[in-house]
Amino acid sequence: MTRVYSRAVPLSDPTATPGPAPGPAPPAKTGGAAPHYGPFVRALATGLRHRGGVHEGDHLLVACSGGADSVALLRALHLLAPRRRWRLRLTVAHVQHHLRGDAAETDAAFVAGLSTQLGLGLVRADIRPGEAAGNLEANARDQRYAALTRLATQVGARVVATAHHADDQLETLLMALIRGAGPAGLRGIAWSRPLEGEITLLRPVLGATARQARDLLETLNQPWREDATNQDPDRTRARLRQAVLPVLRDLNPGAALNALRTSDRLRKLMIKPTGHEPGG
Repeated sequence: MTRVYSRAVPLSDPTATPGPAPGPAPPAKTGGAAPHYGPFVRALATGLRHRGGVHEGDHLLVACSGGADSVALLRALHLLAPRRRWRLRLTVAHVQHHLRGDAAETDAAFVAGLSTQLGLGLVRADIRPGEAAGNLEANARDQRYAALTRLATQVGARVVATAHHADDQLETLLMALIRGAGPAGLRGIAWSRPLEGEITLLRPVLGATARQARDLLETLNQPWREDATNQDPDRTRARLRQAVLPVLRDLNPGAALNALRTSDRLRKLMIKPTGHEPGG
């Protein structure tokens, strides 16, 4: 089921989010460069321009779960959107997976409230991957992207932006190594890929890190929601995040960005003569 709001539904329970209420968005500047909110916003500007081909006046559908990464993406895009040479139109999209009971609906209310505070429209889709046969995570991913494609078509957005970052890339490459993946699997997460028709899925902050996302949120005094399943040690990705990535960062603080460079190099090697890479 899809719900569309011309403006977001207000947050009815402000205590549902950790930390203080979000700070107001800083006033927009008139110049063309990224505002001085640290490396996350700069990485976003670079990703939009050089990895996604986003142009002035484009309409972006911003996927927001309420977690730290997607909230940071939304706040950073909101900082860039009104600036000269961007003037982007933003619509927030929330996909309710119905896997975590009341907590998931509280996440949805948080995203609705944040959308209202930022003066942005909200669209919502409800999916139920738990009711489908097969792998739950694969079902959730497939249904989520199908829902985002429908929402983008509905609001007229040509780009769907998600908040995957360099730490996600490192986790993905480690999982591929554990499974014994071949060259295609070791490409990791693509910067962008086509969804349907003229709609493109873009990961514009793949060149940023999780720490940089949280630094921006702290600068803006912006809370976010925590998904308890991300701390579940029975899930491979969560266990890597808790037990392995901290060791790799101690060995080399640039490990996540180095994993991104490795992925980019593999993708360049696998580009077809047509100029397109397989899959992604």
